[in-house]
Amino acid sequence: MRKTKIIGFSIPPETYSKFESVLKIRHKTKSEFFREILDIYFDGAKLGGKKEPVPESDLAHLLRKYWEYRSAAEANVIVAGLGIIAKDGKVLIGQRKIKDQWVENLTWVFPGGKMQTLHFNDELKESIKKETGLDVEIKSLVASRIHPDSGFKNVQIVALYFYCAPRLGQKEFPGGGLKKLKWVKPTDVFKYFTTSVADEVTRFLMTIERDHSER
Repeated sequence: MRKTKIIGFSIPPETYSKFESVLKIRHKTKSEFFREILDIYFDGAKLGGKKEPVPESDLAHLLRKYWEYRSAAEANVIVAGLGIIAKDGKVLIGQRKIKDQWVENLTWVFPGGKMQTLHFNDELKESIKKETGLDVEIKSLVASRIHPDSGFKNVQIVALYFYCAPRLGQKEFPGGGLKKLKWVKPTDVFKYFTTSVADEVTRFLMTIERDHSER
């Protein structure tokens, strides 16, 4: 049975150009993108009140406003920022010291941590520095999702995945909640991770590996 309806609408050429640029950065299909935007609108609309205008070209700001609305409606929302740190065709993953409070199956992870404010970039840089000793540049937002592996119904974990590049000439070392670090081929992360990976992240990892092999 069909559960969706196909609709059509027109947008100005300049808006469509911006939309295409965002799709390339986010590695999303048009359908995935518009479903996300509709979810943002309806979740915000449930709360009522005046909405702040969101620049259509600033997806990071759009997501920050979305989770601000979500947090106002649901008390148990945890936002986690995770860095996909890439260098020389490999990505950095870390082994946790102890079990995660909310996702007990977590073993190896992308470096990062819980976000305490809406300043995602600054907080993620601090978390990565603490867990890896690396100073990184946040390149782009790769994916966002409600983590499906949490075993607590009253808690929603929002995972934000960011593409990061380390500053040259640095040496990584484990810290914070990580006891071991390892550089691996992008698609080899699936040999270590014991929880699900977002589809957008999988496609992004495959892109990193393919682009490096073609050089």
